[in-house]
Amino acid sequence: MNYRFNNDILFFMTYPYHTTTQDFLHGRFFVVLGVIMILAVTGCASSPRMGVSRIREVTMEIPGLPASLAGYRIAFVSDIHYGNRFPAERMERLVAAVNASAADVILIGGDNTLGTAQIAPFSRLAGGFTARHGVYAALGNHDFYNSRSRSIQTLRREGIVVLDESVVETPAGLTVAGINDLRDLYPVMGRFRDILDPEETTVLICHNPDFAEEGDLSSFDLVLSGHTHGGQITFFGYAPVIPSAYGQKYRTGTVYAQGKPVIISNGAGYSGNGILRFRLFAPSDFLLVTLQPRPPGSDR
Repeated sequence: MNYRFNNDILFFMTYPYHTTTQDFLHGRFFVVLGVIMILAVTGCASSPRMGVSRIREVTMEIPGLPASLAGYRIAFVSDIHYGNRFPAERMERLVAAVNASAADVILIGGDNTLGTAQIAPFSRLAGGFTARHGVYAALGNHDFYNSRSRSIQTLRREGIVVLDESVVETPAGLTVAGINDLRDLYPVMGRFRDILDPEETTVLICHNPDFAEEGDLSSFDLVLSGHTHGGQITFFGYAPVIPSAYGQKYRTGTVYAQGKPVIISNGAGYSGNGILRFRLFAPSDFLLVTLQPRPPGSDR
């Protein structure tokens, strides 16, 4: 049996079996043994040269998009889980790759660290993100567990604007909004909506995509989420375990909810602990979203 692997995508190949029952059982034994060996040593595997396995580029047509935002590029990176088999060297490569994408604005989608001890070093490295219209972040559920206040303070100290049920407008006229994580502190949407201008193009950073089912998206043109890791471990496009109340719907990709596009990143890092901290057919990524006006009368 031959096999190859990296931190994100696990592969194995077996030689053709003979047709006898003994050979078939023998082959199955070595397949199982090979998988166990791969899982046992996967912590020693090499990490992607960009910090993620791929950059997922998406062009999103927005009704009524002003001319100043035509071709505007948003880099969205989420679920780094720094320290959870995501070392400083890999973070540096990720920062360099995101910066090299030449996005107009960088958005960070939460679940930044393994624990409280990693907050300060993560923030120092994240301070290396740079875009001409700034770097903005919202928090995820792990950021609440690991110390919400320290996460906000350290990121802001590095020049990253943390949007905590607040909004900012970029020089090109894009409104960026960020809310608290759904599972930890349900956003106060009534007050939040009062500060949003319905005439402006607004992108919402919302760590948990389940908000698209339980919240009100009427004030937003686009939602960017993470949290589900693309399933992290999948079989034929199905994730046996996924942190969503809506099954596979918000596993990855672009989903329309309440008539609004919700783009879900697979995330950059790993959740979990023990040998389950690997990816199987759910490659790590960050998003590069290009905004374009939607032609009048066209469907999405």
